[in-house]
Amino acid sequence: MEPVPHRHVVVTMPRLMRPTFRKRRELLLDLAQCSAEALAEYVRSQAGADTRPGIVVSIATAGDLLQWNPHAHILVSDGGFSMDGSFRALESWDGEALMRLVRERLLARLVQRHAISEKLVRKLLAWKHPGFTAFVGRAIPPEDTRAIEDMAGYIVRNPVSLKRLVYIDGHKAVIYRALKPNPSLGQNFVALDPLEWLARMCDHIPDPGRHRTLAYGHYANRVRGERAAQQEGDHRDGEGKPARRRCPASWARLISKIFHADPLKCPQCGARLVVIAYITDQMNVRKLLDHLGLSPPELPRPPPEPHYVPVDDEGWETAVPAVQ
Repeated sequence: MEPVPHRHVVVTMPRLMRPTFRKRRELLLDLAQCSAEALAEYVRSQAGADTRPGIVVSIATAGDLLQWNPHAHILVSDGGFSMDGSFRALESWDGEALMRLVRERLLARLVQRHAISEKLVRKLLAWKHPGFTAFVGRAIPPEDTRAIEDMAGYIVRNPVSLKRLVYIDGHKAVIYRALKPNPSLGQNFVALDPLEWLARMCDHIPDPGRHRTLAYGHYANRVRGERAAQQEGDHRDGEGKPARRRCPASWARLISKIFHADPLKCPQCGARLVVIAYITDQMNVRKLLDHLGLSPPELPRPPPEPHYVPVDDEGWETAVPAVQ
C-alpha cells in the first residue's frame, strides 16, 4: 500500500436482494466490481478526471449471527493518484452520493445479468428509504501503520468467532452470540441444531477458484506490475542489470502478526533465537526429532490382508495359477 491516508468503506444492499446473491453466487464478483467502479468515479469527480484511487475490496457474506448478508468491505485511498504519481487528497466524502453511484451501477449490472427484472428495479427506486448504504469511515493517516493493519485484518476476518460460540452437548444445540441485539430478532443470540449450524456455516465457504479479496485501480495487479517494470528500468546499474529488490517480510514477522507470538523468542529464557539452517530433508528431520524426543508415536502396522482360496461348486479347492 502507498504511504497515503486510507478510509474504510462498507457497502450494503436491501434485504430483498440478498437471496439473489445466494442463489447465484457469481454475482458477488459484480458487487465488488460495481463498488470499485463507483468509488473510482466518485474520486475522479472530486480529485480530477486523470486520477484513480487505490482500492482493495473484501466480499463478506455473513452477518453478526452468521446469517446470509452479502456486503463489501473496502479499503480505499483517501484520494486519487495521477498519472505522474502524485497524490491528490479529497477534502470530504459524501456517503449519499457514493451510495447512489453504487446503487445505479449494481442494479444495471443485475438487470444485464438477468438476475432481477426492470419491475423490481422500479420498485426499489420508489422506496422512501433506498435500502442501500455506503458507510465511509474516518481517514487513517499513513503514520498510523497499526490502525491500517488492524483495518486490513478486520475486512478479511473469519466470519465465525469461536469466542462467541457455545455447544451444549446434552441438548445438542449450538448457541452463537452477537456483539449487539439483532433488530429483526430482538435478541443478541441464536440457538440452532448442530446440522442447521453446519448448513449456515457452509453458506460462507467460497466457491472453488473464486477470490473474496480483490484489488482495483491503483492497487490492481496490472497497474502494480506496470509500476514495478518502470521502476526496475529506472534503477538499473551500469551493466544494465536490474538493481537488487528489497527482501520480503520474513516468515517470523508474518507469524508474529497473525498469531501475536514471536516464534524466534525462546519460551524459557526469553532470549532471541538464531536460525542456523533450514532442514527440509525427511531423514534429517526424523533424526533431529528423535534426538529431541519430539517424534510422533509410530502407528501400529495394520494386520495382513486375509487370503481367500477359491473353491469350486462342490467345495473343492481349485488350483491357483502361479504368477510368472
